[in-house]
Amino acid sequence: MTGLFIVFEGIDGSGKTTLCEKIHEALVSEGKKVVITQEPTHDEIGTFIRDGIVKDISQKAEALLFVADRAVHTDRISAWVDANLIVLCDRYFASTIAYQSVPLNDSALDWDWLLALNKPVTRKPDITFLLDIDVDKSMKRVHARGEKGKFENIEYQRNVRLNYLKLAKQFDFTIVNADRDLDEIAKEVLKEIKEKI
Repeated sequence: MTGLFIVFEGIDGSGKTTLCEKIHEALVSEGKKVVITQEPTHDEIGTFIRDGIVKDISQKAEALLFVADRAVHTDRISAWVDANLIVLCDRYFASTIAYQSVPLNDSALDWDWLLALNKPVTRKPDITFLLDIDVDKSMKRVHARGEKGKFENIEYQRNVRLNYLKLAKQFDFTIVNADRDLDEIAKEVLKEIKEKI
């Protein structure tokens, strides 16, 4: 078996993390060697981002931190894939483009600048699944979990979703209707992954 790099993307509340875990469980149960990972990572740079240690950081500086984390992460992903593992990644470069190019506090980063910044530190995934869902529904899920951060704004998430759909077209993502039963979604995603194995 050759290694695979599979990415799950989507707006907040689209079900990426839950689906990623379900796919991991299904593949492991079939005897496949699988690694599950996410961005930001839980490594030094990723933890620094997650903990929000630096307050009032500019959007540009934050984007650079995400890319630095990704540079280290990509090296690790490449090593796993080269060792013939299936790598399931919850968010990758598309998240930075989709989120950081939408105005937040009246500022947004340039789409082309973000793409150019990410290009040298990324690896092309074998498949990127974009979990697409209506923003009102996704935000209900987020609020039901008690989450409230700077990104959990309906209008902001609508724009992020539009960016994701633009990225899907540009980079040939597989768009998955995420407003369905999880088992149904997992069955569809597993079928496509198995075609690549």
